[in-house]
Amino acid sequence: MDLYEAIMNRRSHRFYKPEVPPKEVLERVINAALWAPSGTNAQPWEITVLTGRFRDEFVERAAHCIAHMIPRLKAANVPEKGQELVIKFFKDLGGAPVVIAVTIFKTADPGMMEANIQSGAALMQNLLLAAHAEGLGTCWMTGPNFVAVELLDYLGKPDRHLLAITPIGYSAKEPPVPPRKEREVRWLGF
Repeated sequence: MDLYEAIMNRRSHRFYKPEVPPKEVLERVINAALWAPSGTNAQPWEITVLTGRFRDEFVERAAHCIAHMIPRLKAANVPEKGQELVIKFFKDLGGAPVVIAVTIFKTADPGMMEANIQSGAALMQNLLLAAHAEGLGTCWMTGPNFVAVELLDYLGKPDRHLLAITPIGYSAKEPPVPPRKEREVRWLGF
């Protein structure tokens, strides 16, 4: 798959088939993610891949973030039907058979913490693009960060920072292409 094609055709999936992707496929996706660049080459990340009962227990805890999200959805004037769809998705992550949690190392140094967050974001982008190249759907999720303490305790990583999670699996429904917002791109010296 062409890189530009992968970047422009990757979407956030919210409906999944129940089949668990082969472990070898997931390993290729994880390996590609681990090749992300990182500040000072710290590679400050840890990845946890959950399926079966572990996935179910994790998702049950992640769904506790709904209480935090509802007021934000209302404040953003998301229509009631849209709010219902978000709530339904967060309750079961679209039925995805696998969930990946990315955690990063905490540090008291604000500059290094920012570098760790950016490094983890690069890993997430690699992961999502590699999954897309393998025919898998994903959805970068930060809403569960509202209940990060609970999720980190479940993962046995209370001393880490929860960067994000993603459901992963075969998509049951192709999502539409979201419009791109116009943003300023400045070219200086050209």
